[in-house]
Amino acid sequence: MSSKTNVFLDERPSSYADKLGLQYTSEVTSAHKKDFGQFFTPNEIADFMSQFCTVNKNRIRILDPGCGVGILSSSLIEYLVSINPEIEEIELTAFEKDLEIISYAKKSLEYLREWLYRKQISFNYFLCVNDFILHNSAVLDGRVTTDEKFDVVISNPPYFKIKKNDPINIAAKSIIHGQQNIYSIFIIISAKLLREGGQLIFISPRSFTSGSYFRLFRNTFFSLVDLNMIHLFGSRTSAFQRDKVLQENVIVVSTRKQSVAQNQLLLPFSKNIKLNISISNGIEDIDLEKSKAYEFTSLVNLESFQKILHLPISINDEKAIKLFKSWSNSLDKSNISISTGPVVAFRTTTFLKETRLKKNVPLIWLNNVSKMTFTWPIMTFKKGKEKSQFIEVSDETKSVLLPNKNYILLRRFSSKDDSSKLIACPYFEDYLKEYPYLGVENHLNYIYRKDGVLTREEVLGLCALLNSKLFDVYFRTFNGNINVSATELREMPLPNLTTIKAIGSKISDNKLHVQNFIDQIVADTFKIKLNDLSND
Repeated sequence: MSSKTNVFLDERPSSYADKLGLQYTSEVTSAHKKDFGQFFTPNEIADFMSQFCTVNKNRIRILDPGCGVGILSSSLIEYLVSINPEIEEIELTAFEKDLEIISYAKKSLEYLREWLYRKQISFNYFLCVNDFILHNSAVLDGRVTTDEKFDVVISNPPYFKIKKNDPINIAAKSIIHGQQNIYSIFIIISAKLLREGGQLIFISPRSFTSGSYFRLFRNTFFSLVDLNMIHLFGSRTSAFQRDKVLQENVIVVSTRKQSVAQNQLLLPFSKNIKLNISISNGIEDIDLEKSKAYEFTSLVNLESFQKILHLPISINDEKAIKLFKSWSNSLDKSNISISTGPVVAFRTTTFLKETRLKKNVPLIWLNNVSKMTFTWPIMTFKKGKEKSQFIEVSDETKSVLLPNKNYILLRRFSSKDDSSKLIACPYFEDYLKEYPYLGVENHLNYIYRKDGVLTREEVLGLCALLNSKLFDVYFRTFNGNINVSATELREMPLPNLTTIKAIGSKISDNKLHVQNFIDQIVADTFKIKLNDLSND
């Protein structure tokens, strides 16, 4: 082993790696970083993640599947050395496929080697210049197992959606559905490469907790590991402020389960596991005293198809989850359907019209829908944001037009400025009774009765519930992105239809838009206090 010293060896290896990261960032374009999904872990977050490692061995094998400049690996090793004076040998396997960053990673890991040498700890690292997923695809689908497994995996995986023609889609077909984000595949492979009892510590978007695209991921992930801790960041910007990342992030700590009989494809789901949940606005105000332990099965219905993970952060969240669990109804059980608006604007450009003509019918956009209020037409838009309010009826468009009948229109996306995740309005046939058809644009969901018509009370009752603070509080416990998925709403628990109608019958036209009035009706119906509807 080299005995060469460095004048800067009194500096922490993770700090040295961070400086290399800043240098690298200054020399490459933001487009290059975006292509590789690179968002380097701030030192404060790396240190916070590292302290959750409980591996206590003299010889430790570590995996960093997307190492960048080595900030996370360095921080973890610093922590392990600080808590275990008996460590003799550390082996690190680090993957990185960005050729532009390899020289920086080597400098960082060589510095780490020298730092450990001074502490008389043997350090061997393997910097694999390869695609982590493709390199381990055989492990992913179970064709190959390896005895060379790791004690701990620490990761800040790349974040970007995988293109349809990417070879990764084929390699990871067993755990992805639709257009998947690459970070989820990194996590599953990492879990499979752990020894029994080994730890997986990662930071990622929280989008994996819900949504149909992540269903296969959740099913596989929950069968491979026991979740020990999840830390949420309240701010969408603070975790990766340097890279201007707008994302709801979580830190997840989990432990690889014990093996079962070889003929079982998936391990059984753990039921008697405690999951600790904590939250901070950013890294500066992290306070682990705020963490709270929950029964894992109180947060995930392991018997359900979607296995959505709820992350309560307040007593009101807990109350909402408990109330919803007491309901056994759903849209499907009430013979009510939800679909995504079929009009995709860029595919129907030639049929989008500005004026009212006999062959044109209304086209409804996200902008036409606000809480309990339907506004059409809207003729005033900001320059460049114009939305045609009509669509031409033709042989080409008939398949994407809806019959004019009663609907609930619901925005599919919420913005950072929206106070609620769920924004819905009633639409009644007589609003635009002169038109036989409607166009509903793809940024909206619509709720309807497939083989009939929703009654006025059903429309108003469901609308009131969706717009209520109660439903907003519940929805936020599992939805961590701007999307409002039809799949999530289709399976969401609801009170029985009689109760829904009773709520609808109490809403008059002149009170449609009054939020406090709606919340009071909902609170009275379920015998809860208005304070319990707060998501503060």
